[in-house]
Amino acid sequence: MNSLHMLTFSGRDYLPTQMVPADVDIEDVAHALSLICRFGGHTEVHYSVAQHSLLVARILEERGAPVDAQIAGLLHDAHEAYIGDIPTPIKSALGAAWHDVEADVATVVRRALDVTFASHDWEDLIKYADLVALATERRDLMHFDADRNLPWRILGGVAPFHENIGALGWSPQWWADIFLDRYEALRSAREAARLPHAA
Repeated sequence: MNSLHMLTFSGRDYLPTQMVPADVDIEDVAHALSLICRFGGHTEVHYSVAQHSLLVARILEERGAPVDAQIAGLLHDAHEAYIGDIPTPIKSALGAAWHDVEADVATVVRRALDVTFASHDWEDLIKYADLVALATERRDLMHFDADRNLPWRILGGVAPFHENIGALGWSPQWWADIFLDRYEALRSAREAARLPHAA
């Protein structure tokens, strides 16, 4: 077998640089994201991409965003289940080569999970919710001191979420289950909204 292939939690082989929608499974996504740490692991407690994704969806819900935006927000980092979560400063250093791989995989995953159009239509709102989540994570989960540490310019003017997310606890499997439950609830709501209404 080609050594460039990878193996998913469910036992699927996939080639990260040649992914197709059939490679994508939501249970693989939930499992992997629940184990992948945000910020390269530099948080006070284990904090995963699955937890971050749930927070983004929660922020969107709180802002009254439609279901399409919420499910796209929940899945905005789903591609990281297949290529990992690379901290933004490292992505910048890697340049176009990494950007191209990430963009290609994200496109395939969004197509497989039927959020291509929603991800585009609600891109700005999802990016804003992502920044609110980032500000919240820095406040509640990291040892950041404005008097000591360098500023995070990307967060200029962005206020954290009103809910505190510190000391979340629970196992990665618990968060994977919560992620799947939220996905199924939003998917069902989206399908119901797409049904023609009786006159």
